[in-house]
Amino acid sequence: MNFRYWARQGIISNRPPDDDRAGRARRGQGGQALVLFAVFITVIFGTAALVLDQGLLRKASYDLTNALDAGALAGVPMVLDDPALAEQTAREYVQLNYPDVLPDSDISVGFRCLIGAEAGVARTSDVPAVCDPGPGATWTVSGKIAYATCTPSPDHVCNTIVVSGPATVDYNFAPVLGIEQGSTGARTAAACKGSCGEPPEVPVDLVVIIDRTGSMNGVDTSNARNAADSLRKSLDPQLQWLGLSVLGPSKLGSFCKTQADSSIGSAGAADLRRWVPVGLTGAGAGFGTSYTSDSSEMAQAIDCFGNSSTGTDIADPVRMATYELQNNGRSNAKKAILLLSDGQPNRSTTSTSEYCLESAQAAEAAKAAGIELYTVGFGLDGSNDMACPDSGTPWNGRMATDLLASMATDSVKDGGCPGTENSDGDNYYCLPKTAGASTDLADVFQVAVQKLTGHSRLVNVE
Repeated sequence: MNFRYWARQGIISNRPPDDDRAGRARRGQGGQALVLFAVFITVIFGTAALVLDQGLLRKASYDLTNALDAGALAGVPMVLDDPALAEQTAREYVQLNYPDVLPDSDISVGFRCLIGAEAGVARTSDVPAVCDPGPGATWTVSGKIAYATCTPSPDHVCNTIVVSGPATVDYNFAPVLGIEQGSTGARTAAACKGSCGEPPEVPVDLVVIIDRTGSMNGVDTSNARNAADSLRKSLDPQLQWLGLSVLGPSKLGSFCKTQADSSIGSAGAADLRRWVPVGLTGAGAGFGTSYTSDSSEMAQAIDCFGNSSTGTDIADPVRMATYELQNNGRSNAKKAILLLSDGQPNRSTTSTSEYCLESAQAAEAAKAAGIELYTVGFGLDGSNDMACPDSGTPWNGRMATDLLASMATDSVKDGGCPGTENSDGDNYYCLPKTAGASTDLADVFQVAVQKLTGHSRLVNVE
């Protein structure tokens, strides 16, 4: 048979049938679609990996910034007095506030001296009153502030702490692209204590009143003593004058200025040193020029005071502290009283039973004279909060914490004890008598003084 002839006639063809050709085309297109789908899925997952994991990285950067801010603000209260503790505290708070694990070796802590700047020039007249980085310091000016690297030492005083470091994030999706981790890069936070570039702090005259009555047992008295001594060491006698009062009165003529007197006696100008045994002391003060030395009258009076048996008389110490500030303080100084008590008043020199009313009135008189009051309720948490003994006044049945909050300037008892009382920004604080009470009291004292002398705040430095 002549197949070529029949093929030419179209009767026989060596082409596959149309349906076979269509099947092959479809199979070719299907293979191409699979390849395109695989590429498309890879792109989609790659994009999702980048978007989702970059979101993790942005959150980590945000969390790191907050943690560094918290670390700087936590460490700065100790920066002038105990830089090692300031660094330790800063590191602890960074770790506490970052939701994941940060290697401690990745956290860097440094110090600066930060002063004011005018017309683009560092205001070096702030040194050494504000801080002192030592001779030959190189100042970086940024707007109204100038700062220099500072290495804490007995001769070099730093007022700014700088906390920095990166955070590494383990990716969830990007490993399919061969990318296991990402880094936020280094982030930095800095906080300054004191004037922080403003003109040096205004002078402050402060009288501290410490409860040392029978309810303050040996440990409580020791904690109060340690807190008062910590405050003494942290102040600057060139700027802050400091006086000391205790509950109840002290015995005149004793080697220990704060030796407890067995009699409550009276409270007038002639009795001033019974109620304020160490008057205002500081540079240029009539009672002495310094209180920072451990051999100073202030240091010795804090070290030697013991318990008093005359009862909790709050009104008279506040009255006499007010007298001290008005008559022996400076005309250009802010004036303040810091009162610590662990109970309700139950005694006064006028021998009435309206002890809470008297205390409240003494506080109002002080505030009317322009004196700022800070109060600390110590051990008044829960059932330890005692009721006022007043019978015929609006204070009848009200609690000791209510009284102390009302005595403080612009304060209310609103957060429980301790609750949020110590973080609500007012002048009333409350602390339980815990094992760490000495440190807790010292911290509260420092917060009160910072409010008087200049807040700690975040700053922008390198």
